[in-house]
Amino acid sequence: MFVIPLCMFVFGLAYIFTALYLLSHSPPKKVLPRHLPEIAVLIAMRNEEEYIEGCLASLKSQDYPKEKYNVYILNDRSTDKSPQTAERFLEYNENFHLINITEDRHGLKGKMNVLAQALEQIDCEWVLVTDADCILPESWIRGYAGCFSDDTAMAGGLTMLEPLPEIRQAKEQKSLFGKIQALDWLFIQTIASASSFAGKPISILGNNLAFRLDAYKQVGGYEKIGFSVTEDFALMQAFEKNLDKQISYVTDPENAVFSYPNKTFKEFFQQRWRWVSGGKSASVWSYFVTGLSITAHLFMLLVFIFQQWHLMAAAGIGLIIGIDYYILNRQLKKLNMERLKKYFLHFELFHLIYLLVFAVFYFIPKKVSWKGREF
Repeated sequence: MFVIPLCMFVFGLAYIFTALYLLSHSPPKKVLPRHLPEIAVLIAMRNEEEYIEGCLASLKSQDYPKEKYNVYILNDRSTDKSPQTAERFLEYNENFHLINITEDRHGLKGKMNVLAQALEQIDCEWVLVTDADCILPESWIRGYAGCFSDDTAMAGGLTMLEPLPEIRQAKEQKSLFGKIQALDWLFIQTIASASSFAGKPISILGNNLAFRLDAYKQVGGYEKIGFSVTEDFALMQAFEKNLDKQISYVTDPENAVFSYPNKTFKEFFQQRWRWVSGGKSASVWSYFVTGLSITAHLFMLLVFIFQQWHLMAAAGIGLIIGIDYYILNRQLKKLNMERLKKYFLHFELFHLIYLLVFAVFYFIPKKVSWKGREF
């Protein structure tokens, strides 16, 4: 009779202690180097006429010295007007460049193929990567320069689906679905960030990351890594396995970029299915954290389905919801975005449902659809 409540309490305890263990680690201190490094910014672009102008305008407005960074727009066979928009920026900005990618090479596809070909053509100390549908704060490049210690191979930053005050060009999203996604992204990234500070990186986002070019070459580049639908995660794994260097995931506003939430549940599913498919080679620690979260939330659902009301069940559910709220509230305060707290219960229900849905779909073979292509 008390099996479900007991399991609920045990997994609630495990959940909160794991979260507190991760949150106990401090982020590395940022120190802006005396000699600012040469930086290349790569933007993969495929049919992004709706967004590319905003992205390029935000890169033009960076407070980093213009002579110290170059922007490379990587046109992946776009069929809309995004290449023409990019070309207009080339006319007035000498540090902006357009590279047209016309074929797949080295057995690579999609964004990984685009980045691999661009990285063969550039020479710099650090590479920053973002997407054409992102808007960046003026401090973005400078913020990353503060992460470039000698023992760092890779750094990541937050991707916000709700604009920070620092990103004035972005428009606030009004839909409830967009608000829920904003909290969901922030929650996932906060856990990933804390895990990186604990020396156990579990993920990084390809629309907001930086890495040393020489570190990339040391692991053989994407050609040696091999094709993956999550090129960011594959590169992070290569660094972790082959280099004795740090991978950090910072959550400072100066590094945070804005991107747009999915408009439909279909788009959301395709995005998350791509993440799930690319993450099947994750570390044991990553599987532990994900599995613990899925199991804890599963028992929350079982308590309600079988109406196993008991003090232990209530305590377990309270521990899970309480630590989830604490994690988000702490991060929202740091980002001056506490207005999103009122959507917490919507997020919690949505998070529970999709965790269990994708736990089932994990075992079902399915192609990944992204940017009009199937992989």
